[in-house]
Amino acid sequence: MGVILVHHLFIAILKFFGDVMETVQLENITIAAMALSEKERAKLAHDLVASLDGPADPSVAEAWDLEVCRRIKDIKSGKAELLDADEAISRARSRIRS
Repeated sequence: MGVILVHHLFIAILKFFGDVMETVQLENITIAAMALSEKERAKLAHDLVASLDGPADPSVAEAWDLEVCRRIKDIKSGKAELLDADEAISRARSRIRS
């Protein structure tokens, strides 16, 4: 019984020091990041957030490229009606109320 207790205590101590080391590393990284220029911090933030999403799906990027091209074509041909922000919001609110 005593050996198991010592083992669990040892694991808890290792976890504690591991967490402390990770906290110190994170603090050092944060300090270094805050010393970057605004543009560099924005790039870092973008990259970090993007890393949470996993790898990009090329088919999604391709689909958006096609959609953007379609919308540009509709604008140039006059098929799409362009609205200023106030008019778009007014129409959206009107639809919600209906």
